[in-house]
Amino acid sequence: MNRPEKKKDPRTIQTVVFDVGDVLINFRYRDHMKDLGFSPEAVDFLSENMVLTEYWHEMDMGIRMEKDAVEHFTQLFPQYDREIRTFWAHTEGLVEEYPYSAPMIRRLRELGYGVYLLSNYPTETAARHWPTFTFLPETDGYIISGPEKMTKPDPRIYRLLESRFGVNLSSCLFIDDRTVNLDGAAAVGMHPLLFTGYPELVQELKEWGIDLE
Repeated sequence: MNRPEKKKDPRTIQTVVFDVGDVLINFRYRDHMKDLGFSPEAVDFLSENMVLTEYWHEMDMGIRMEKDAVEHFTQLFPQYDREIRTFWAHTEGLVEEYPYSAPMIRRLRELGYGVYLLSNYPTETAARHWPTFTFLPETDGYIISGPEKMTKPDPRIYRLLESRFGVNLSSCLFIDDRTVNLDGAAAVGMHPLLFTGYPELVQELKEWGIDLE
């Protein structure tokens, strides 16, 4: 889908909405498996056949839980039974907060912008990870896909920002690392910004009249 380029008028932006995974935190599943002592072959196999699968998306949608994943993947891949059970028993190491995240959000709030999070994230994993994020108390609110039983780019999850928090979507800058999610945001009137790295984001935000420095 080709999005029409919107004019970058800083006066239109009142709110900044962030994706979380690989924007505010590092989804370090491969390093996590290495930390757990998995062989290179197991890391490659389970990355492709467990993490990067439609089943994981169903966990983001809240229709599969961790116990379902353990049962499903150990039945599919009994040769990796030990690794799969170990992986799901230690999900605290799956993510790592980027050092810029909390100061960036704090700065945006100081500049007068509302800041919200909109994330595809499994229910149980979010319950374990999110209380540890130092940037979370700096935000005005957040929506997690798992408990809502819907994921980006479903238009309903973007509109939850409007109905739950009173956010005007046409005044939102939406930052995500996946173009499909940006297309979904644009379809409901938000201003999409592709995240490719923090230094690039700092420069992109300047074009919107937002100076993080």
